[in-house]
Amino acid sequence: MPDRLKHIGFVIVLVLLTCTGAAAQKFSVASFRNLPNDVTAFINPINDLNGEGCALVKVQATPDFAFSTPLGIVKRENKTGEIWLYLPNGSKKITLKHPEWGVLRDYAFPSKLVSHMTYEMRIDEPGAYKSVTSSPNLHNKVVTVHDTLVMTRVDTLIVRPVKKKIPLRLTALADISFGSNAKTLMGGIMVAVMRVHGGFVHFATDFGSCPSTNLTCDRHGFIGGTNPYYTDGKRHSSLMATGGAIHRLSGRISLFEGIGYGSTETIWQLAESEGGGYVKNSHYSHRGVAFEVGTIVNMNRIAIKASVSSIKGTQWFASIGVGINIGKL
Repeated sequence: MPDRLKHIGFVIVLVLLTCTGAAAQKFSVASFRNLPNDVTAFINPINDLNGEGCALVKVQATPDFAFSTPLGIVKRENKTGEIWLYLPNGSKKITLKHPEWGVLRDYAFPSKLVSHMTYEMRIDEPGAYKSVTSSPNLHNKVVTVHDTLVMTRVDTLIVRPVKKKIPLRLTALADISFGSNAKTLMGGIMVAVMRVHGGFVHFATDFGSCPSTNLTCDRHGFIGGTNPYYTDGKRHSSLMATGGAIHRLSGRISLFEGIGYGSTETIWQLAESEGGGYVKNSHYSHRGVAFEVGTIVNMNRIAIKASVSSIKGTQWFASIGVGINIGKL
């Protein structure tokens, strides 16, 4: 009799172990892949304790799962249908835990995780089945199936191209202007500030001076129909100040145009027999509105300038100069 009870007990234990093994269900990692078009980890980076950007693993599983890695988990976010795990750069393994289905230890990634990259892990979870009898007297069974619904959301991220900001450039030049009518030379300086567009100022003078006089002659020296005698003494005085806009056409070439004020004066000296003194030559003497147009060619830090300017459209000057560019090129 005792032996028979031992056999019955052994059979009962075996049946219980079999049922327990049948009821135990395991989960597994169905797939793990890189998402090259997902820029979530790049646009909204999470940094680890070393200040280095994390990799983002989007796990498609229920929120009951817990995770751990040898390097730790920097941040976890439960999203709709998935879990976001921010892992340190270089992570190689992860352990998955579930309160009902057990533990999957040291799952190895196909390769080390990279900062600012996004990955997807899909987990196969077992379904939970439960049989419910509607009535003790009925043999029909209603089977309720509990499935886990995994929702995948595809976001479209529009990344606008970054506009290249052109650096501010300051150009300073020294130039020489030659007047064709009065045959005079002027020295000047020009300063321009610009990105794509900007402004400039230009000042030039021959540093000459002329005494005041009430007499005026024409181009050939006639005063009121008479032609007095003159000495070889002639004096010139010229100055010009302009300002305006400058435009960058390319990395090397810029154009500029401006208006301002200009004055040029030429006087001739009368002979002693004519009483001496000075006479202003009206053909070579003008003052009023001036304008200037020109170009600047840049060769790295060196700038070369050429321009044409005029006073009232009658006195013309050609100018050339050289200078430097200050600031980022």
